[in-house]
Amino acid sequence: MNKLIIWIVLLVFLFPTNTYALSCAQMPSMEQAYEQYDGVIIGLVEGVVRKKESNQIQLTVVKSFKGIEERTINVDEDITWGSLNGPSEKGVHYLLFLKKKGNEWVNPLCSPSKKLADASKELDYLKDKEIPLKEARATTESFIGDNMSNRWIVIAIFVGLTGAILYRILRYKKRSKRNK
Repeated sequence: MNKLIIWIVLLVFLFPTNTYALSCAQMPSMEQAYEQYDGVIIGLVEGVVRKKESNQIQLTVVKSFKGIEERTINVDEDITWGSLNGPSEKGVHYLLFLKKKGNEWVNPLCSPSKKLADASKELDYLKDKEIPLKEARATTESFIGDNMSNRWIVIAIFVGLTGAILYRILRYKKRSKRNK
C-alpha cells in the first residue's frame, strides 16, 4: 500500500496537468471565437453607466460581422474584467464578441473582445463577413440623449413645484401681514 501511494505522488510530480481558474485561460482561435459568440461587431463606446455588479455600455455599431443589425445597442459587462483589457472606456472603438442572454447583449468574462487598434489579425479574418446594418431611426437623438431629456424633464418639474410652493408661502405671509 505504501508503494502505491509513493508511486501516485511520484507520478503527480513527474507528470503534472495544467489547471486553470478560468475556462478562458487559453483563448480560442479566431475561427472558434466567430462560431462561439452570437454577435461580433466593431463598436464605439458612447457611454458607460455603472450598475451594481456590472457596467452598461452604450455602443454605436460601426460594423457588424455577425448577429447584430442595429446601429445602437446596450451591452452588459463585468465591472472588474469587461473585455480582457479591462472595462470599456468612453470614446474608444472595440472589436466585441458578444453573447445574447434573452433580449440583452453581454460582453462575457472570457470574451476575446479588444480595442480595435489591437485587432488587426482578427479584422483580416472578418473582412469578408460584414453584414449590413438597419437604417437609422428618423430621430437623431441617441439613447444617451433620451436619458438626458428625461433628466431635464424631472429637473423642470422639480423647479416648477418648488417655485409654486414658494409663491404660495409668500402670498400667505403677505395676507397674514395685511390682516394684522
